[in-house]
Amino acid sequence: MQSTSLVLIRFCLSAWVGAAVIFVINGVQDVTFQPFDSLTRDQLITLHFPVYYTIAWVLLTGSFISSLILRTKKIWSRNKANLITALIMLSLAISVVDYFWIYTPLESMITPAGSPRPAQFHHYHQASKYINSVNILLALIAAILVNGPLLSRMPTSSDADGSVTNVK
Repeated sequence: MQSTSLVLIRFCLSAWVGAAVIFVINGVQDVTFQPFDSLTRDQLITLHFPVYYTIAWVLLTGSFISSLILRTKKIWSRNKANLITALIMLSLAISVVDYFWIYTPLESMITPAGSPRPAQFHHYHQASKYINSVNILLALIAAILVNGPLLSRMPTSSDADGSVTNVK
C-alpha cells in the first residue's frame, strides 16, 4: 500500500502542476488571440474552466488521500509529512473556494456569452489570477517535497549479514 500511495501522490501532484500550467498557457493564448471575438472568448471560458476544476479536484483529492496514508508509513520526517499534507489540503481548499466564490460569479457575468461585462468583472478576474497562482505554487512546493528523497533506513541488527557493526 505504501508504494502504491507514493506512486499515486507523486503522479497526482506532478500531473496537476503540469496540467494547470498548460491550461494557463492555453487559456492566455485563447483570450489574447486577436481573431477571437468576445463571444468566442466567453464560450471558451465556460467550456474549459469546469474541466480545469474537475481535474484539480480529482488529482488533489488523490494526492490528499495518499498523503494521509503515507503519514502513517514514516517515509518522511513527521514535519515534512505534515507540511506535504497541509499544502495539499490548502491547495484543494483554495480550489473549492475559487470555484464557488470567484469562478461561479465570473461565469454568471459572462453568461450569456458576448454580453457586456459588469464593473466588478475586472476585480473578480484579478482575484482569480492571484488565487490560481497561489494554488499552483502550493501544489508545486508539495510536488517538489514529495518527489524528493525518502528517509533512509538506519540498519538494524536484523539487517546485518553476520558482520560486526558499530564497533569502535
